[in-house]
Amino acid sequence: MSKSRIFGILLILLGGLIILNNAGVVEIGIGEIISTYWPLVLIFAGVYNLLTNPAGRMGGLIVLTIGLFFQFNNLDFIAAADYISFWPVIFILIGISLLFDSKSKGREMDREKLNVFNIFSGGQYNVISDKFKGGSSITIFGGTDIDLSRANIYEAEARLDVFTLFGGAEIYVPEDWQVIVKGIPIFGGWDNLTRTNKDIPNPKVLSVSCLTIFSGVDIKNKE
Repeated sequence: MSKSRIFGILLILLGGLIILNNAGVVEIGIGEIISTYWPLVLIFAGVYNLLTNPAGRMGGLIVLTIGLFFQFNNLDFIAAADYISFWPVIFILIGISLLFDSKSKGREMDREKLNVFNIFSGGQYNVISDKFKGGSSITIFGGTDIDLSRANIYEAEARLDVFTLFGGAEIYVPEDWQVIVKGIPIFGGWDNLTRTNKDIPNPKVLSVSCLTIFSGVDIKNKE
């Protein structure tokens, strides 16, 4: 079952619980449940990435770690606020983003796998590999541009997992690629603006799996 269908079922169940709660049939603190268990969305997305996308496991591990941290904190398994303050955590995350492909930003990258992480910053990545297999992109309070217009997909299909939180991502692909986009939008979304060339037999396929929270992802051909 796809992530979008699972998320759709969860929304239906949540809506039904809210209706029953408002009608007095059940007494459930819906707001408390949401505020406590919202990190499960990140945990689910991270686990799904680790299990299904070998090229983007680093991104899945980061999303899973963030989700587990917030979930354990919400359940009082850890008391993060008692040991760390907000700003040092931000400094650490920014430091990680600088180490994560910092030398590749704005440069041509001949890599089979792309795994990028930007927080409170932006990054531009130009992939020219002729054996591109996919990867992951994580953007938190920032922007990411991924140029695949000169890349070639290895074999028939590649998968790119994209996570954006209060940020955005733009992905440029060749005109002879077929792009399939799926995922979970939470107060966000994506646009597949690529041009479909029906004259190309058996086109290479880029599968983009998105989790967008208060943000957006655009996939397009380069002008």
